[in-house]
Amino acid sequence: MTKSAPSAAPAAATAVREVRPFLFLDPAPAPVHVTIAPAERERLERIAVAEIPQLVRAVVDYTIALQNRRALERGNPQPISLAVLNRRRRAARSWLLAILGGATDASTLHAVTTQWLPVLCAAGLVPTRLERPARRLVEFVRGALAACIYDEAAENLLPQAKAQHVVETTLSCHLAAILRASAVTTTS
Repeated sequence: MTKSAPSAAPAAATAVREVRPFLFLDPAPAPVHVTIAPAERERLERIAVAEIPQLVRAVVDYTIALQNRRALERGNPQPISLAVLNRRRRAARSWLLAILGGATDASTLHAVTTQWLPVLCAAGLVPTRLERPARRLVEFVRGALAACIYDEAAENLLPQAKAQHVVETTLSCHLAAILRASAVTTTS
């Protein structure tokens, strides 16, 4: 009995994958008015009614985890008081409702830069300390809302994509307002 020679077939061509960076949300170049069609409004209102309590808890827990990590790095861990938790819950709820409503008016942007995100990021009244944790928080909220929007399978994902566009446009306007406030503080 003879042994057959091993075949010298060419190795399968391996696909070379292009390394691409994660696509973070870019700030809006100019203030944008967000218009919401009835189908997207219905989806976003359903999310607001059903998911806001869980989203608020997730946002507050995320901000506490960031704050605790910074405190541990500095060597000064302290418990977070109930008053701070309540302020963060109110700020998170107001901000999430503004995002789901597509609010990009001047009063909302002012509240984002001077009230809601400084409270959530524990940045105080220093806008330069707000930029980095706010970017992280915006990406966290973007992912959490995307998970809520795409929560069920559908044959046509166009309404979900349009709702996602509303959320991302609103978040990019909020992020741009934060960066403008930070830039104004550093140049003055």
